[in-house]
Amino acid sequence: MQGKPMFFHGTLEATIFHATPYSPPFLLNCINPTGAPTYVTIKIDHKKIASTSHESDRVWNQTLRVQCAHHINATITITLKTKCTILGKANIQAHQLLEKSNLIDGLFPVCMENGKPHPQVKIRLMLWFKPAQLEQNWRKVINNNRFNGLRDATFPQRSNCSVTLYQDSHHCLMFHPPVDVCGSPRNLWEDVFVAIEGAKHFIYIAGWSFNPHLILVRDLETEIPHARGVKLGDLLKRKAEEGVAVRIMIWDDETSLPIIKNKGVMGTNDENALAFFKPTKVVCKLCPRLSHNLPTIFTHHQKTITVDTRAHLSSTKREIISFIGGIDLCNGRYDTEQHSLFKTLVNESHANDFYQTSIPGASFKKGGPREPWHDAHACVRGESAWDIMQNFEQRWVKQFDPSLLIPVNKITELEHDYSVNSTERNWNVQVFRSIDHVSASFNGKGNFTVERSIHEAYVEAIRRAERFIYIENQYFIGGCHLWENDKYSGCGNLIPIEIALKIVSKIKAKERFAAYVLIPMWPEGGPESESVQDILHWTRETMKMMYGLIGEAIKDSGENWHPKDYLNFFCLANREGENRGEYVPMYPPRHGTQYWNAQQHRRFMIYVHSKLMIVDDIYMIIGSANINQRSMDGQRDTEIAIGCYQQTNKGDIYGYRMSLWYEHTGRTEGVFEHPESLECVVMMSQFGELMWQIYSGDEVIDMEGVHLVGYPVNVTREGNAEDRLDHFPDTKAQIKGKRSKVLPPIFTT
Repeated sequence: MQGKPMFFHGTLEATIFHATPYSPPFLLNCINPTGAPTYVTIKIDHKKIASTSHESDRVWNQTLRVQCAHHINATITITLKTKCTILGKANIQAHQLLEKSNLIDGLFPVCMENGKPHPQVKIRLMLWFKPAQLEQNWRKVINNNRFNGLRDATFPQRSNCSVTLYQDSHHCLMFHPPVDVCGSPRNLWEDVFVAIEGAKHFIYIAGWSFNPHLILVRDLETEIPHARGVKLGDLLKRKAEEGVAVRIMIWDDETSLPIIKNKGVMGTNDENALAFFKPTKVVCKLCPRLSHNLPTIFTHHQKTITVDTRAHLSSTKREIISFIGGIDLCNGRYDTEQHSLFKTLVNESHANDFYQTSIPGASFKKGGPREPWHDAHACVRGESAWDIMQNFEQRWVKQFDPSLLIPVNKITELEHDYSVNSTERNWNVQVFRSIDHVSASFNGKGNFTVERSIHEAYVEAIRRAERFIYIENQYFIGGCHLWENDKYSGCGNLIPIEIALKIVSKIKAKERFAAYVLIPMWPEGGPESESVQDILHWTRETMKMMYGLIGEAIKDSGENWHPKDYLNFFCLANREGENRGEYVPMYPPRHGTQYWNAQQHRRFMIYVHSKLMIVDDIYMIIGSANINQRSMDGQRDTEIAIGCYQQTNKGDIYGYRMSLWYEHTGRTEGVFEHPESLECVVMMSQFGELMWQIYSGDEVIDMEGVHLVGYPVNVTREGNAEDRLDHFPDTKAQIKGKRSKVLPPIFTT
C-alpha cells in the first residue's frame, strides 16, 4: 500500500554550525555584558531530545543524532538559549523536511517569545533525515562485514571476543535442551565463584544490591564441592587477605536508615554490606546516585563483576573477564529452570534464602510460595571485558580515591593480544551505558554529556530486524507521545513504538514478522500497592498503543489478520501439587488474604527480571537496563549492557533462544526454528492460553515444569486491548492498573 507516510520515522541528524553574534541587554544577560555561554536545544513536540555544548562565541559545529518515531505533523523546535534567557526559536514541521527531500540547510531567523522574528539573531543549521526503512537488515550488514557498531557510544565495537550466556543463576543436572546447538547451559554463580577464587590481582564488583552472606554454590552434586556453603563475603575477605584488591561499589539507598534496621525501602543490604567489610581489607563503598535537581529515587543499577583470571590454554598469562547482566549478588536470585514454589524450602536451595516481596507480610515461618526468579546474564572475554572494567574505574574515580584501584598496565602477565581468532573468540561485542561525564556525579547543569547508547542500540537493532524479535524484560513501558492518555508522562523511549512500526511495515509489505514479549505479571512489590498499580497502568497504555497501530494497519491492508498474529505478550508462572516431606509452616497466613489464597491454590508468578532482546537469532542485547524511561533516559538510573553477534548462522544466540524457550515451554518444536511464522505464533499463543487456564483454574494441577502463560489481556481484531478478568488470581490487584493520584510519573515510568 503506497501513499503519504503517517510517521516521521527514522534518524534526524541536526548539524548546528553557529549563530549570529548578539549581546542581550545587561539585565537579560546573566550579569555578563560580553555575552553569556549559549547553547542550542532540539525538541520534538515539546520533548527535549538533544542539546549542544555551551559556547561563548556561539560557534558549535556539532552534529546531533536523534532517533524519531513521531506523527508526521510533529514540530521540530530549535531553541537558542543562555542559562537564563531564551534568545529565540526556529520551528520546522516534520512533513516539511520530508517534502524537501529529507534535507534542510541554511541560515534561519529565530522567533522571540512573542512570536515575532528576532531582528538580530539567526542560526546556521542543517537537518538531514534518514527514513528507518532504509536501514539494511542484520543478515546483510553482518554477512557483508558492514556493521561497525553504534556510533554514539563511549566504547567501540570489539572483535575477537567470547561471550558465555546464562539463563538463571543455576541449573539442575537433568536440564539439557535437546538441541545440539544449545550445548549444556553453564551455572552462573558457580562460574562466578571460580572466577573470584582464581583472581590473583583484583576483583571489582558493582551492584544495585549486594549481600555478603550470600551463598553462591548450593548444589549437592556440584563439581566444586569445596565451594558449597561458602559465603560470598567470607570468600572476598579471604581473597583480600591474599593480597588481591577487592573493590565493591554498591548503590547507596538513602532510605537505609538505622530507625528501620538499615533495611531501606528497596532492601538492598547496602548499609549491612558496608558494616560487614569495614574491619577487613575489602574496600566497600556506597555510591549515591544523587543530584540537587533529581530525586534520590534514581539508582546506580549496573551489575558487573570484573576479575583477572588464568588465560585460556596458558599457565602463565592472565586475562580479564567481566560478568554483566541482570542478576545482583543478593537474596532471592538463586534459582533453577524449575522455579519451585514450595519444594526447595526444605533444602539448601532456599531454606535459608526465602524471598517473597510481592506478598505483604510473607516470611519463611509462614511458608511458601517463594517468589521464583528468572533472569539472564553473560560473561565476556576480550577487549570488551576491559571496557566493562573501564566503566567501573571511571565510576570509582568520579566518587572515590583513585589510588585504591590497581593500575592494570603494571600487571605484566596480563594478555593484551586478542587478534588470534578462534571458534571461541568469534563474537563482536560493544558495551553500551547510560549517564556519562565520565561517569556520573550528574547535577543536571553545564556541559554534561548524556549517553543514551543503550536506548539507541535497542532502536537500531529493531529497525534492522527482518523476521522476529524476542524480548524478556522486567518492564515494558514507552512511547507516551502516541498513547491515548498520559501523553506528557515523560516516558518517551521509542522501543515499543519501534516494534509496532516494524510490524506495521511488514503488514504493508505483506511479509511475516513476529514479536514475543515476556514480562512478569506485575512488577516487584505488592500488586495492590500504589507504585505497582501505576506501573501496570503505564504498561497497559503501552500495549494499547501498540495493538492500536497494528490493528489500524491490518484494517488498511484489507486482510483478515489479527493483531496477535504479530505481537504477543507472555509471562511466567508456576503451580505445584503437594509433595511428601514438604516444609510445614509454623504460622500459616491469615484466612482469605492473598498469601492464604496463594498457598491454598499453590500457585504464583515467576518473576521475570531479565533484560535481553534477541533479533532474528543474529543479534542480541543483554544487560541491566529495563524497557522503561528510568533505564533508557540516560539521566535517570545508571545502566550498562552489551550488544553482540557472531558471523555464523544458527550460532550461540540461536541456541540461547532455543534453550530459553525449552525452559519456558518444555518443548523443542520444529516451528521454533521459524519464530516469524504464523504456525509458531499460533502454537505459542495457544500454548500460553492453555497454561493460563491451568494456572488460573480452580483445580490444583501441577504445571510439571512448564511455565509460559499468556499475559491476561484480550485483544480484539480492531486492536483494542481489553480486560480478560479484573484481577490477578489470588489478589485484588487490577490487571490494567490504576493511575496514581500521588506518585509523579518520573518515579514509576
